Amino acid sequence: MNAFVLAAGFGKRMGSLTENTPKPLLKIQSIALLDYALYLLHLWNIEKIWVNTHYLGEQIRRHLQNFKNLQIEVSFERKEILGTAGGIRTALPDDSVFEPILLINPDTLLFPNPQFTPKLGLAKHSKIHLYLLPIPEGESYTKISIGKDQTLEFGKGNYYYIGLAVLDPICLSSLEKNQYYDLSDIFKDLAKRGEITGEIFPGEVLDLGTKELWETYQTKDVFGKSLEQIKSFLAKSKMA
Repeated sequence: MNAFVLAAGFGKRMGSLTENTPKPLLKIQSIALLDYALYLLHLWNIEKIWVNTHYLGEQIRRHLQNFKNLQIEVSFERKEILGTAGGIRTALPDDSVFEPILLINPDTLLFPNPQFTPKLGLAKHSKIHLYLLPIPEGESYTKISIGKDQTLEFGKGNYYYIGLAVLDPICLSSLEKNQYYDLSDIFKDLAKRGEITGEIFPGEVLDLGTKELWETYQTKDVFGKSLEQIKSFLAKSKMA
């Protein structure tokens, strides 16, 4: 399976932290958010990775040049940001539309159970499969419910999307390249047709989406015993 890392956002909720640094390159325990996403993709045996960029995208491009042992292709959204769906549609070559890809948003740190591997395919009635968790108390995420056949409904329920999904690119093939489209609109359209599914993510997540949350975790041991494994992966990936 191939993967797509969504890294084009402005990171406005991070305040001054992203004035000169794109959010995917912010570090916690010396590990950039983008690097941790690449580490997870390595664990899941992903073959090729696309990364879309826009805000301070040249920094991300230079950063990814250091990864000698990973097959990474960077997509630049130079003039205007294309949104999550527009960015994917524009970056992927047309000959990839029949192979499901894994989507990952590095904004949220995912800590899956050791046995977890994302689905390699999709059910016959599904175009996108989302990984979900219960909405934490006091949070205002979009509500999602899961049916008996794993189909999803939006606007009600007790779950939210954590930023990890398997997508059949053919569901984006009708979109024009280099145009803005939001993936959440695609989700809702597919839900009306019963073509989006989901399941509970077996693990935990850490949302570092605001400057306040980020600063809260700067003094904590976020990665635990995995920290040395992540550093080892990064060192090996950057070897010539």
